[in-house]
Amino acid sequence: MAIKVPPGQSPPFETVDGDHHAGIIIIVSAICLVLSLVCLLIRLYVRFLLSPPFGIDDVILLGATVSAVVESIIVFHAASIGFGTAIHLLDDHVVRSIQNSVVASDVFYLITLYLSRCCVVAIYSRLTPRRRHKNTLWGILAFTTAGIVISILVITVDCSLNKPWVTPREHCTSLFARWQFITAIDISTEIALFIFSVVLIYGLQMAIKPKLVIMVAFASRIPLVAFEAVRLSEFQSFTSSRNPTFDAISHYTWTQIALNYSLIACTAFCLRPFMNAVTTSYGTAGDSNLSTSRSYPYASDRGRSNQGSYALQSLQNRSVAAPEPDLFRPKVGAGETTVTSAQPGSSTGGHSDRDDRNSIGSEGSTKMIIKKDVEYTVHHSPNPDC
Repeated sequence: MAIKVPPGQSPPFETVDGDHHAGIIIIVSAICLVLSLVCLLIRLYVRFLLSPPFGIDDVILLGATVSAVVESIIVFHAASIGFGTAIHLLDDHVVRSIQNSVVASDVFYLITLYLSRCCVVAIYSRLTPRRRHKNTLWGILAFTTAGIVISILVITVDCSLNKPWVTPREHCTSLFARWQFITAIDISTEIALFIFSVVLIYGLQMAIKPKLVIMVAFASRIPLVAFEAVRLSEFQSFTSSRNPTFDAISHYTWTQIALNYSLIACTAFCLRPFMNAVTTSYGTAGDSNLSTSRSYPYASDRGRSNQGSYALQSLQNRSVAAPEPDLFRPKVGAGETTVTSAQPGSSTGGHSDRDDRNSIGSEGSTKMIIKKDVEYTVHHSPNPDC
């Protein structure tokens, strides 16, 4: 039934009714893709301005995002030719084109999930120096690599894609069982990564509260297990449908959610430095936070880093020259020495260009800065052995 368009108005881009659901998958795919691209921009911002340089995990995430963009383009193309439309309204050659697009979309869906897991493995590898942990990560990577190869073969081999659908399971034997196997591999890998993160955090010497904060970032991929389970549940009814071009929209909506959430979860590790950099204080624009974030990766400033913040960074070997032994020998003499020490950010009466640069820009701004001077009195006497 055609829609009557009032004079002076254009017809809708897509119609959503009893025979057309393409608009649903277009909207869901577009929103999810935009969120994934925003998260990628956040990660690029962190790497360019706050915590350079780029790591292998950033390159992998970039590749995963490209794969997700390609998958979304395929879905948009399929929707433009009839995906989401009742099958009795489509010609056979259109149905065949939709079938091929759906299979190609499934392949890129699996590739994107695989690359997102590789990104997480690379992040974990940067956080631990232990050989045992790295061997475990290599094992998980080998398992998920074998899984992606098998999964792609499972969904493409022995499927009749050269003739239009009657029901999907008539074209691919045991279609639901195939996706059960694929989903089981995916969920097993996600659980293995989460268990590894628990073991990694458990061995850290820190208080419980910061451990829980870090664990929240590591557990950000757990909802992906639920999304894949719901997707599989919706897929079961699709396999026996006689209107597959229309009924596929339900499980493909969850496909887009799971695919893009796997990318969003990879950015959870960068949200802390990003929020520290853009958070304003007392009405300022956050410029000082940005400048100090460059000097202190994964922390907005030195003050915050001393207040229970723990940075997740790759370990580096640093050598520090030992002080000269003579510095610790008592000197002959007597008297009283007064040492005044001002903590960072405090004022001892001096003034420097650095203070000007860090100034908020008004004299009244100093009223909200707490200054602390610490004075030490040192008494010493001659050492008879010297």
